[in-house]
Amino acid sequence: MSRDLFEYHPVLGYRFIPQLKARVRHEGGGYLVRTSSLGFRQTSEPTRPRTPGVQRVLVFGDSYTAGDGVSNGYRYTDLIEQQLDGVEVVNFGLPGSGTDQQYLSYCEYAKDIDADLLVIAPMVENIVRNPVGHRLTMSSTNGRLVRRAKPYFELSNGQLVLKHSPVPKAVVEVDAEPRDQETQPGIAQRLTAAADERLPGFKAWTQRVRGITWPVEYDSEDDPAWRLMREIIVQWKDKASTPVALCPIPTFGHVQGGIKADPYLKRFAEVAQTIDASLINPLPNFLDLPYAERGSCRFPNDEHPNEKGHEVLANAIGAQLRKILKL
Repeated sequence: MSRDLFEYHPVLGYRFIPQLKARVRHEGGGYLVRTSSLGFRQTSEPTRPRTPGVQRVLVFGDSYTAGDGVSNGYRYTDLIEQQLDGVEVVNFGLPGSGTDQQYLSYCEYAKDIDADLLVIAPMVENIVRNPVGHRLTMSSTNGRLVRRAKPYFELSNGQLVLKHSPVPKAVVEVDAEPRDQETQPGIAQRLTAAADERLPGFKAWTQRVRGITWPVEYDSEDDPAWRLMREIIVQWKDKASTPVALCPIPTFGHVQGGIKADPYLKRFAEVAQTIDASLINPLPNFLDLPYAERGSCRFPNDEHPNEKGHEVLANAIGAQLRKILKL
């Protein structure tokens, strides 16, 4: 990136610079970023009065929702808006965020916005971001590895306790840690990768045979990371003035069929039933594609969805929203 896209925020840790228009260099050829006065990638101002007869949907997530790698108009939220007549979809995606920051974004900017539906759409990896108070990220100005503080919650007697409020402002550059023997890819991994190049799907097959699940924090309902994420979702539903839909976004390990999705789907189904929320599962739409075609839904190096991946997400989520909104 040739310029910084984000600014410090005392509640969220950071947000997009408000009312920004920028082009970002990327392996996909670059993409356009446009933000609203709230500091999210929104092409219209969500605080403006509702259009009569138009239902409004608020969507929260991380970079898969914000749309890293694609221009505003090609994200799944924008495509859904094009698919569904009489529906406005407002994107509150925050790249690199956990479910905790997404919840705080709602409390800070969206709880008073007049809407018909709240969609909580965490990429399933977000569960490992919630318990930590700092994250390593790349500086968008010089490409250096930096450690940034983030808000986070702890559970105390079943109650959420917010830490890092306000969020410490300091950003510390860190040296990349040298790869040691434990982090070097093993012989089996290298052989598997080489075989996968010759026989697409071989890696996913070996993962299925080994019964790999990830993140493992979804394996048990008593896992501390899941208990924390679950409580964030429950409290979010309590704060919401609209119906809620949960939409866990799969990783491409799940999309390509190597990593089992059953654990995270079970956890989200349980909490959806508890809080009386709709559950949207976009994974089957990816699995319906031929295996070779699934890989073309992401960038070659960047594991974010490309325009085709966002189209698959839009078709899956849009079909469920049509039912939920009774269109």
